[in-house]
Amino acid sequence: MTLSLHPDTRPDPNAGTDDRARSDERYRPLFALSPQPAWVYDCETLRFLEVNEAAVAQYGWSREEFLTMTLGDVRPPEEHAHLRAMVAQSEGRERFSTAAVHHTRSGDRRRVEVCTYPVMFDGRSARMVLVLDVTHHYETQEALVRSEQKYRSVIEQFRDVFFRTDQLGLWTFLNSAWTTLTGYSVDDSLGMHCLTHVHPADRAVLLDALRPLAEGALPSTHVEVRFFHRSGGCRWVEVSTHAARDGGGRIDGTMGTLRDVTERRTAEEERHRLATDIRQLLDASGEGIYGIDTQGVINFVNKRGAEMIGYHPSELVGRRMHELAHYARPDGTPYPESECPICRAAMHGVACSVDDEVLWRKDGVPLQVEYTASPVRSIGEISGAVVNFRDTTARKRAEIELVVARDAAEAANRAKSDFLARMSHELRTPLNSIIGFANVLLKNRTGSMRQDDLTYLSRIAANGQHLLGLIDDILDLSKIEAGHMSLDLGAVALDALVRDTVDELEGQTRDRSVVMRTELPSRVRPIETDAGRIKQVLINLIGNAIKFTERGEIVVRLETDALETPTLIEVRDSGIGIPSARFDAIFNAFEQAESMITRRYGGTGLGLAISRSLCDLMGHRLEVRSIEGVGTTMGVRLGHRNVASGTPASGGRATHPPLALLIDDDAGARATLSTRLVELGCRAVGATTGVEGLRLARELRPALIFLDRRLPHITAFDVLRILRTDTALRATPVVVMGEAGSPTLDGLIGAAERLDKPVDRARLAELLGRLIPDMTR
Repeated sequence: MTLSLHPDTRPDPNAGTDDRARSDERYRPLFALSPQPAWVYDCETLRFLEVNEAAVAQYGWSREEFLTMTLGDVRPPEEHAHLRAMVAQSEGRERFSTAAVHHTRSGDRRRVEVCTYPVMFDGRSARMVLVLDVTHHYETQEALVRSEQKYRSVIEQFRDVFFRTDQLGLWTFLNSAWTTLTGYSVDDSLGMHCLTHVHPADRAVLLDALRPLAEGALPSTHVEVRFFHRSGGCRWVEVSTHAARDGGGRIDGTMGTLRDVTERRTAEEERHRLATDIRQLLDASGEGIYGIDTQGVINFVNKRGAEMIGYHPSELVGRRMHELAHYARPDGTPYPESECPICRAAMHGVACSVDDEVLWRKDGVPLQVEYTASPVRSIGEISGAVVNFRDTTARKRAEIELVVARDAAEAANRAKSDFLARMSHELRTPLNSIIGFANVLLKNRTGSMRQDDLTYLSRIAANGQHLLGLIDDILDLSKIEAGHMSLDLGAVALDALVRDTVDELEGQTRDRSVVMRTELPSRVRPIETDAGRIKQVLINLIGNAIKFTERGEIVVRLETDALETPTLIEVRDSGIGIPSARFDAIFNAFEQAESMITRRYGGTGLGLAISRSLCDLMGHRLEVRSIEGVGTTMGVRLGHRNVASGTPASGGRATHPPLALLIDDDAGARATLSTRLVELGCRAVGATTGVEGLRLARELRPALIFLDRRLPHITAFDVLRILRTDTALRATPVVVMGEAGSPTLDGLIGAAERLDKPVDRARLAELLGRLIPDMTR
């Protein structure tokens, strides 16, 4: 492309040939000898008139090609405006310099500085140009600028403050994070002393930290101090400082970072406060609390927990709890760590609650405890367990004393009942005499008795008869409680018994508007029971119905099943009824439906108590339904053995399968053993604790007791000891059960046998045959 430029000055056409020659000669040495690219261009056409070898070498065009080109051909299009300005500015000037952008034949762009001089070339007005390539220099400078910009950009992005001070401690550099930290601008802060915004109480701390740097004792230092914020208050700042040195290695200031650690300090203080509060709460607890890691190593323990086992907390932290205080069972045998529930909780995350173990104190004395162990998880992984334990020594002692006291009370009650039962003859004989003599005198055979005398004798006989009935009731109740009441079992036709009883009592309703009737099935099979005792119950129930029914009806109903076997005897009346809140109380001795009933209707309140006890003794169940003001229904739910019609009754006590009592807190183990016992011809009843087992043993008098080695509340040792001191139970054989191979079973003094779990049927059959020889299978 050819550019047409018209310089303001043109060479004088009248100039002489010698002057032009001298002008040409002036540029030739510079032109030829210059190591830099150089050329001569026509001021009017800007066409190249001459180029040197350096220009040919650097730009890549040949001399011949250059001579066909203009200055515009070595400039990028965007530089043409600059080229025109340059030509205009250089016109008429002896020397003119400027910066420009050229490109080579290959298209590379070069940053150059050009210097032009006016010359005459072959009689033409021209300028010679010397070109200095400064591309590398510009690139280096731009790289430095970019690097500095990048560095500053990175620095400005940091939340930390980057600083530098001089030897006097004045800020010489601060990034923009300084404004965020303190609220002061960077420009206002530069040149200020580095202690200006530091809290007065912390300035000495910072100076003490910087002194080793100035002395060369340390290469760096770190300290936390408070900086004031412009809006008020302070921020905690971590100051990390390094010594800055000049080219000669001398310290000429400091450099480093300021990091805002206020939130971290606040969080640490809060954690410390919470830890202190938690520690105080733990130490204030009346229970022992400690934590262990997955290896069983104690990582904390409260004061009470350490005191309970005789240690100071510092003696426990860092040591294995199982080895210190849980290494043996209550009987002193080794307690493997693999069987310890606490270790399972810490290692495998299995929570547990144990209420009958011991921890061994520092002095070797066992401490009875109950504890819970709860796994601790960190980010989903088990990291240990927290154990909460309490001393149960006093409670265990109280439980045993309570059992012993109850045993004593029950023994005293049995002694009382036994005494009353044995006094039956002594009480009844004189009373019968009084009644008999009164009846003799009432006949008045001599005729000497006045009417008043006869009236008095009649009252004596009636009251004596009433007293005899009361004594009979008390003696019956005492016999039942003392276990002296026997049953005379035989085949009983209940329809006939009901009919006869109603006929006997029907006369008691003649003086009131009450109808008594029976509802009996057409066919009734006899059952095996005690006819006298079932009639006594029926008399009590009908007597109560007559007493509390002034009008209406009393119905005695017998109910049978599909096989014509009696299942229920029911006495229904339309009397005063019983409040629902008193349903349970009416079966207690000397209690009636309401306190006013005794005054209005009379009676001792023993009838229902005796009736329920007799029903329980015969295997029946006494039930009640009532609506106050409407009436009451008393029912005897019959539990019995069928007796074939026409088969003669057999007297004596009924025979039942022997009863086994299972004392075990493991429901699965109880169910398994119960099933085996039933298969072998026994009955079975279960208890989950030693206290419950002792109660059932006294109530049921089992033929055999199975006692698990590990029980809650009171131990197997305690249960055995109490059983052996009970005169009624000391002969009952006790089989102690436990895991196979456990040596502790042999140490239970008083046990008749031991039985390993799981229970072997053949071994169980052998035990039953030996301990209950007369058992029917």
